[in-house]
Amino acid sequence: MMAVETTGWNATDHLDSDAAILAYLDAVFEDGDPVLIAAALADVAKVRGIAEQPTPQPDIALDSVIRTLKALGLELTAKAA
Repeated sequence: MMAVETTGWNATDHLDSDAAILAYLDAVFEDGDPVLIAAALADVAKVRGIAEQPTPQPDIALDSVIRTLKALGLELTAKAA
């Protein structure tokens, strides 16, 4: 049996434009997983050079907001300011 060779992949290597960042956040928000959303926001903060990056741990309030939005048939979206 042949071993499968893999290479590492890091989202931050591909967040090189506002469009890429917005597409990434839209996909993550669509998924709705608070852990994934927290990690994605930390990735974007890192790429943008924000000194105090958020820890990729979801806040209970974020989880609650996401569940409430889903129950209402709504979703989070990202938009450039």
